[in-house]
Amino acid sequence: MTDDLSPRDAQHAARGRLLIRTGWALRVTGTVVGLAGGLLFRGGLNSDHIPEGFTQGMWWLQELAGLVVLVIGLYVFGAGRRRVVRGKQHTADVIVSAGQLAGTRYVLYLRPFANDPAMASLPRDFQGGGSNAENLFFLTGLTYEEALVRRFRHLGRVVAIGRPGEPLPLPGAARAYLPVDDWQDTVSELIGGAHVVMLSAGPGPGTVWEFAEALRVLPPTRLVLLAYCEPAEYDLFREAVAEEYARRARGGPGTPDPHAGAGTEAWPPLPALPDFPPLAHPQRPRWQVLLSGGRRKPRWDFVLKGLIVFGPDWKATFVRFDPTAKRLAGPGMLNHLVKRELQPIMEQLNALPARN
Repeated sequence: MTDDLSPRDAQHAARGRLLIRTGWALRVTGTVVGLAGGLLFRGGLNSDHIPEGFTQGMWWLQELAGLVVLVIGLYVFGAGRRRVVRGKQHTADVIVSAGQLAGTRYVLYLRPFANDPAMASLPRDFQGGGSNAENLFFLTGLTYEEALVRRFRHLGRVVAIGRPGEPLPLPGAARAYLPVDDWQDTVSELIGGAHVVMLSAGPGPGTVWEFAEALRVLPPTRLVLLAYCEPAEYDLFREAVAEEYARRARGGPGTPDPHAGAGTEAWPPLPALPDFPPLAHPQRPRWQVLLSGGRRKPRWDFVLKGLIVFGPDWKATFVRFDPTAKRLAGPGMLNHLVKRELQPIMEQLNALPARN
């Protein structure tokens, strides 16, 4: 890693802190204004004199004013959220060299760079409930990557490889920057020294190489495969992994095999990646179809569809976050479902001994 590959020179911490403060001020202002507009608008709709109001100009003026104020509040709130994210880019943690991580406890987050725009975005609605416009004012200010990092940061400092040429690092994991044509040796060292490796599945050649390398140098219980993709992309990833693993097993050294004698290196068999589990109820019940205007498919799914974890013998288990498994009345139940599904995985990861 070299300093000239890092966007640290483009970062301005003072500007970042100012952006964060003004962003939060806009969020609070937008919330107050928007909720007031929502109350004004709903007050007219809940009035006992709606039939009379249809013929009165003041009733229409109140409804229009409430709607306009609500929209202005949403705009200001959204602008504040985006400004906070921009400020975090200026204050994001950047790693100068891989040597900084030696002897430290860190979680390595690997992913296709094509995932970055989606992972750097902010949630736009409440999944699993909360369709009222006023609920948008209570959306989290965390990007999807920040939310992922928060779930795993108790295991160690979360570190990711920065996308080459990006003007500023993204909020979430600490960024390290590598030369485009000389990154594999360093990534291999980082994988080998990580307390846990989280790898987002994708068919890109870099991601496929990283997964094969993790299989080669990492104990199976320290690898977590993230399914941010759809089933078709996951199947492409499995096919690409099989081809890459076979190619590397034929042409390069694997891990030391204690049963084959000193100095012998062999690749273990490729672990079978499980099929992508379908939703428990891929179509709505008839009564929900009628209430949803004829839509048969569920309106939403988790951004993180699930995790694949490995046992000591490399047996893989796909833990699917299924929003159709039970009725989710709101965001609280949504978070409870994810936390419940993650609990055994977190217990397994928490029990891992420290790396030497």
